[in-house]
Amino acid sequence: MKKSTLALSIAAAIGSFGLASTASAAMSLNADGVGHQLVFPYFTAQGDNATLLSITNTDTTNGKLVKVRFRGAANSDDLYDFQVLLSPGDVWTAAVSKDATTGLAKLATTDKSCTLPQSVSATFSTARLDPSASADAKASGTREGYVEVINMGDIQPLATGTAASTVATALFTTLKHVAGVAPCASAVLQEKLGTAFTSPFIGEKGLSTPTGGLTGDYIILNQANTAAWSGSATALKAANPQVVFWPQKSGDVTLPSTNTYTADPLFTGGNTGTPVIVPQNFDLPDMSTQYDTGNATAVAQADDTTGKLAVKSIANQFVTSDDIAAVTDWVFAQPTRRYHVAVNYTAIPEDAATSATELNNTAKTGTKAVAIYRDTSASGAGGASSASSYYMSSNMGFPTGSRTLCLKNIDAPGRNARFDREETTPATAAATDFTISPVVPAATATVYICGEAAVLSINNGGTETDSALSASVARNDLTFAAGYENGWMRFDSLNGTTGLPILGASFIRMANGAVNYGVSYSHKVTR
Repeated sequence: MKKSTLALSIAAAIGSFGLASTASAAMSLNADGVGHQLVFPYFTAQGDNATLLSITNTDTTNGKLVKVRFRGAANSDDLYDFQVLLSPGDVWTAAVSKDATTGLAKLATTDKSCTLPQSVSATFSTARLDPSASADAKASGTREGYVEVINMGDIQPLATGTAASTVATALFTTLKHVAGVAPCASAVLQEKLGTAFTSPFIGEKGLSTPTGGLTGDYIILNQANTAAWSGSATALKAANPQVVFWPQKSGDVTLPSTNTYTADPLFTGGNTGTPVIVPQNFDLPDMSTQYDTGNATAVAQADDTTGKLAVKSIANQFVTSDDIAAVTDWVFAQPTRRYHVAVNYTAIPEDAATSATELNNTAKTGTKAVAIYRDTSASGAGGASSASSYYMSSNMGFPTGSRTLCLKNIDAPGRNARFDREETTPATAAATDFTISPVVPAATATVYICGEAAVLSINNGGTETDSALSASVARNDLTFAAGYENGWMRFDSLNGTTGLPILGASFIRMANGAVNYGVSYSHKVTR
């Protein structure tokens, strides 16, 4: 109870503000932190951690209909999603922590903004996680990941284009706070947002073209040793946005022949065109849904956003000195990997008859975890028509015995990409002076970045020891030889000249006697 109260009180206190910048073409990365879409690179409820989130509507004229989705660290599986209605100038806050009874991550909020469903204070779901995992592993799988936020449409204060142009729309009226509380009339919300629609007509639904203005911030708070780390969500802007709305309900969604809905391979079926999972209304929109009208398909939208997030190198600090009990974790979040490749947990087992065709196998009767890549055929099941240049069978793979898909072609920092604090570099090649886990034989110079919100723990001795973030779902380890307890390093040539869509930071925990501290430094990148 004390933890929940503390988490909520801090969440209520954090805000987020910024200035918008002008988009140039299609999607763009907005360094000012204000946008149509947000990505929180990491959340955790592992160990004694809680994550506090805030989403701010800096638009003081229009309300916002916002989709919020928590995705798992291992394979970007949907853990929990809902909709938030933000009034002009509104801030929505919540805390994610571990439920003491079930071990699942749970969301708690006392915010007065409207949500669909009406209450979103609940535990996360394991329905989309690996069905072969144990109950404990599934629960752990809900406690780490990243968050995507999408401005589905604006809610204007006036019904334009009608004789009653001075009368506020019913939807705006019910989301607009009165004495600090939004009315949230269930009849209005059901009428306006309870069914799908094909035209963003204000008089029909109360929605208009999204104008963005969203910002987000987070705090990861370790409630045992009082260490805390904070950061801001990455913001994306669209040059030509459109309303993207599906009701927050179940119900099968049929993808159109020219697929503008989603590039998720589990929904499209990859080259087979047979979905592994039939998408539901609540699955949409996602970050591949045609959001900017300059992108003709979901594949084009996914590639556009991925390209804007892609980086060619990452550099940052690490601190692991024993005298201050320092530990360092780097987060490598890849929020658009899901739209290039996903894990099918239920493919038929590999044998001599199926191994040649296992790639993109979408059978749902087996137990083999395989990588299913999005459709690359010329005709394109579901309208996909281009191959991914970011995630391919050549740079992805499963370590032996693992069901978590990994990047397998990232070179470990070599002599000229790793330094202590006094400019010293290793005297020999990198392959001789560090240990990597997980790893495959004969690949000791390659770091496997496993998972979609991967945590690389530095000088921590393996997966059995604690990390700064208490990570366990998508944990990777990199241990140097003596002499490199503190310093900085750089990962170069991430997927050649194309780069990879990676977000994150270096999270450092240290102690001064009985007092613990947390420091986070955003990754320094080249594009």
